[in-house]
Amino acid sequence: MQLLNRLQPIHKAALTSCSLMALGDVACQAISCKAARKPLHIDLARAGRFGIIGLTLHGPLFFKGFGWLDRQFGAAQTLKLALTKSLAGQVTLFPTYTTLVLLYASLLEGQGLQHGLDKVKHKIPNLFATGSVYWPVVNVMNFLYVPPAQRILAVNACAIVWNTYLSYVNAAPLPAVNVAATTAAVAS
Repeated sequence: MQLLNRLQPIHKAALTSCSLMALGDVACQAISCKAARKPLHIDLARAGRFGIIGLTLHGPLFFKGFGWLDRQFGAAQTLKLALTKSLAGQVTLFPTYTTLVLLYASLLEGQGLQHGLDKVKHKIPNLFATGSVYWPVVNVMNFLYVPPAQRILAVNACAIVWNTYLSYVNAAPLPAVNVAATTAAVAS
């Protein structure tokens, strides 16, 4: 624990995000096995990829992003300001992050950039709509009640649920007709 206390805040955010994104993926895999009535099997490489995304993307991006929101809007001492900060994050940080997750996951999975672009095209509208219901509530509470140094931890606690969903969406196959059409368009 003393080592963790000596880390820079951005490194704490990265490590926390790493752990909780991997946990979200493991939860997704366990739920998927149970829903399919299959024996529990956890793909540790898949969970590791989600952990890498947390370590190198989620933690640092949201640490810096929340800092930017604090500099732009100050401390959220009123509901109106918390809503404003949440909206600003929802239209700047969230679409950027979600797009990068899908691209990054495709690259880590060895599927290539084009597959990642296909994921973005087909999955972002649903992810953005779902996230626009979930995250504003989380972020308003976070901005109103959580000290800045603890925001990544608080968001990550709520993110276990989101990461489970994000892992599910990421792992879901793309519509076959769209993949075939994209492959044909790229080949011509």
